[in-house]
Amino acid sequence: MQEHPALWRAVESGDVHFIASFLSNVGVSGVPRTVDFGRTRGNYEERIFTEGVLAVRRGSLHDYYNLMAWSLFPRSKVAINQIHHEAIEAESSAAAGERPGRGPRRDFLTILDEAGVLLLVDPTTDVATLAGEIRRIRQQASEMDYPSVITRILEEARVSMHVLGHALMETARVQPGRMASVGAFAVILPADEGGPTLRALADRQLSRFLLDNRESLHPSLFPSLRLDVVFECLQRS
Repeated sequence: MQEHPALWRAVESGDVHFIASFLSNVGVSGVPRTVDFGRTRGNYEERIFTEGVLAVRRGSLHDYYNLMAWSLFPRSKVAINQIHHEAIEAESSAAAGERPGRGPRRDFLTILDEAGVLLLVDPTTDVATLAGEIRRIRQQASEMDYPSVITRILEEARVSMHVLGHALMETARVQPGRMASVGAFAVILPADEGGPTLRALADRQLSRFLLDNRESLHPSLFPSLRLDVVFECLQRS
């Protein structure tokens, strides 16, 4: 991912106007229109959905990479926010006056948003089989063998990999020595015919998957990949 020094300077200095212009240039409906550097008020996701306002902490690299994710994967981020909103409303209705509980659907969305990667695979690849193989290798392969074994599996599946999670971007930037101990959680989808590798096409496919499966999203759908292997694969592609 190419860094955006001007955006970082805006986050560091609290330049609301620059960031609002940055977000407006994304050109996708549902992307936040501005940011709030003030005291956080209300629900984070609901403010995005109802007000178009993204809460940002001045000088936060985590929030800088979140802004980058909104520009790189806008449709997927909008879908995540929309389903959060629907889940919040459903949980509130079910609570009947009591404090609503947070269900697995929102857990899925949060994990994807923070630590998700999208793996688009050859349409002939069985997604469930690949996910099971990734889990098996993560559990059974030695630390020394894991990178070569999992890389071979991903190459055989002709994976096109895309990092969505902004916490992963932050870790790779500020704590590269921890990457081998950080899990990146993979949503695996068969590529559209022709095998899209462009990020914009990957973004459309992930957002469509999320919206089409909005009622059944669950953390158990994720197999985990070591973050160092994710970035090694990205460098090879």
